Amino acid sequence: MKKIYAFLLSLLLLTGCSTIDLYTNQNNVDNIVKDVFSKNINLYNNVFDGYKFYTPRGLKVIDKNKYNCKILTNDETLYLYVDVVSYYYKRTKPHYNKDNMILSKDLSYNGKNGYIQISEINNKYYIEYLFNYSKIEAYINKNNLNETILNMTYILSSIDYNDKVIKTLVDKNALDYKEEKFDLFESKSDKSNFLEALEKYDNYVEKNESNDNEVLNVDEIE
Repeated sequence: MKKIYAFLLSLLLLTGCSTIDLYTNQNNVDNIVKDVFSKNINLYNNVFDGYKFYTPRGLKVIDKNKYNCKILTNDETLYLYVDVVSYYYKRTKPHYNKDNMILSKDLSYNGKNGYIQISEINNKYYIEYLFNYSKIEAYINKNNLNETILNMTYILSSIDYNDKVIKTLVDKNALDYKEEKFDLFESKSDKSNFLEALEKYDNYVEKNESNDNEVLNVDEIE
């Protein structure tokens, strides 16, 4: 036992806490995702055109525009995009695993698919999490990883589409899905692009809120 303890201590000194913490976080992420998706979540407290979902206590949905939402927690901001058009036509995008990711994992639960990717940027984590035709992105402090993944998983696992409403919207051409001038939610090979978009998005929100507190319209951002 003493030899094992000495070995672990020497490993800690050689590698540093970050390596061990990172390994622990990866295991925690896997456990959180599996645990939440194994549940049958029928709760919801947000209802929009064609879909509804649940946000855990302490989270607040703001700046909802069509199918983009900004969700606030005490410490972090989550950006949610719900793609009802892809859901209606059952269109999917391939997921490409990347070697430079801290975590890149395909997901499949209860007949629904997606993926989760985590990369490290400037000593923080960038998370891209897609499931059931919906995606959440966030740029967070490392010590908030487990809580953020838990909140994201609850949101994505609870999304429930209303086929009748979506069909009506499609039939009436009420869904305007032209390519947006400004898109936080398109996958990007260079995550610095996300950070630039994030800064632009937040600056626009602050300016918009200071003027008249109107709902954010991403199409208006030049």
